[in-house]
Amino acid sequence: MARTLVIGLTESGTKTTVNEDTFSLGGRVYPDMITGSEERSAKSQDYTQLYVVTEGHGGSGVGDLAGRLVQRTAMDLVDLIGSYKQPEFDFQKFCRDLIKEAHARVTRQIKPRDNGFSGASMALLLIDSNVAHLLNIGDTKIHLFRNNKLMFPTCSPGEQEDMAEWVIGDMTRSESPNAITIKQFTLRSGDIILLSSKGFCKDYPEQQFASDLASPDAFAATIRQAQIHSRQFNDAANGTILAVKVRDLELTEPGDRIPESEVRRAIYHNGNTSILTEENRAVANGGAAVEPPSRPPEDEADMKQKFKKERRRRNTKTFFLFLFLGFLVGLAIIFILWYIILS
Repeated sequence: MARTLVIGLTESGTKTTVNEDTFSLGGRVYPDMITGSEERSAKSQDYTQLYVVTEGHGGSGVGDLAGRLVQRTAMDLVDLIGSYKQPEFDFQKFCRDLIKEAHARVTRQIKPRDNGFSGASMALLLIDSNVAHLLNIGDTKIHLFRNNKLMFPTCSPGEQEDMAEWVIGDMTRSESPNAITIKQFTLRSGDIILLSSKGFCKDYPEQQFASDLASPDAFAATIRQAQIHSRQFNDAANGTILAVKVRDLELTEPGDRIPESEVRRAIYHNGNTSILTEENRAVANGGAAVEPPSRPPEDEADMKQKFKKERRRRNTKTFFLFLFLGFLVGLAIIFILWYIILS
């Protein structure tokens, strides 16, 4: 699985009153406010990770709503990802179902509000194990920064211009949109995948973008600097960037060896080694096998209760220790004052 660092930045344009862009990370959709700017960052080592940027079309109450409906649909389908694995992940079918369902939801919700060109573009990154799955619809963009080179894994030259006007929820078309891109590739440590709205990339030279990403600064600082430079070239429209950096990779499957940190945490808190595999036991005991305890394993509620009791006990000990120390200090002060008075 991929262990990642993520940062999302969005900013309203100087000529727009509502930010119709959205980005999602950690199961939440941002921005919280539809005006101004917002930044969010996170870390993840989940086996399956979903990141989406949408760019709404249609104005206030239409484009922003369309983007959030698309985000919600993507999250709902990722919750059902197991049904698309038989046993290999059928990403093509996942995309077809996502586009169809999102298009239906958006047209159903925004039809009473607008009859013109409206809906949402979408850039989606779905990480499953150590494989990146990409889906792009409309004029959003997806870049891959690898080995100090900025690449377009999402389209061939000229392909994007032909279909950029296709958006999810566009009621001027009778059919749901086709995807500009449906692609997959194996991740490498150090990869940075960038999902962005048109407002971020417009007039921002690719050479400048690549130069900014090659900065030796910390990852978050690098993306912030790219956002600043992007807005310097054009800040009229909303601009959003969601960057995902692969810290490292673990080639494990769900149910495989529990990470070492989790092993040590389980043993530290309550001595529970019943959850360990043979490989984990060696890790937990410095190379020697650890036999599981004879008592039955405790459920999560019991573990939490025991931890709370232990914490209360430690807090009580700390309280009385400080009380005793305070008593000694007070007693010393009294003796010093008594000595001064008598002398």
